[in-house]
Amino acid sequence: MSDLVSLICRNPLQREGLARILSASDFEVLSSAADVRDVDWARTDGNALAVIDTDLTTDAVGAVQSILAQNPTLKCVLLVDMLDMRVMLDAFRAGAHAYLVKDMDYVPLVTTLKLAAQGQKIVPPNIIDALEGQALSFSDPAGAEKALDSANLSQRETDVLCCLMAGHSNKVIARSLDVSEATVKVHVKAILRKLKVGNRTQAAIWATNKSVGTYSPMGAQLLAM
Repeated sequence: MSDLVSLICRNPLQREGLARILSASDFEVLSSAADVRDVDWARTDGNALAVIDTDLTTDAVGAVQSILAQNPTLKCVLLVDMLDMRVMLDAFRAGAHAYLVKDMDYVPLVTTLKLAAQGQKIVPPNIIDALEGQALSFSDPAGAEKALDSANLSQRETDVLCCLMAGHSNKVIARSLDVSEATVKVHVKAILRKLKVGNRTQAAIWATNKSVGTYSPMGAQLLAM
């Protein structure tokens, strides 16, 4: 069964090219338009993807909000020119299912859209590089303490979470905390359960958004590195 998709792209040539790629990759293109306002989202099949190819003039978060206000079961995918952590976080808060930078070949794009169609939340593969470069610079210790108390994370789980923010593997985390990899795996599973997220990257994004790196001693060590 083909996955359903509605396309939004201002550039007609790019819009046609994307439609052709998806049609040849077992997607059924329900609609294709230049603007979010040109599609009757309320009548669009709720199982469909709403793929929004953004440019510098696009209000990406506003587009997601507008679409989901009319049909909350749609899965919104943003295609962007460059990674913006703040916009990405706001987009996921608004209900987006995927935030993808357009510097990829069509095969990984199609594969990623297939995952989004199944309900997976997708972030750019270079998100860890971005986290290493800027995530730990956000500062709100009071907000971090409140968020950690609400999530009921132990101090050791908080330390592991900070390591996830830095993109460390289980092996590196185990060495840093002087514990076994098996213990790290247990902590990671507990973190994902308590934060109600599906993977390490989503946990790192949560921690970034809550300024955990400014509160935890481990975060302070990472900041000093």
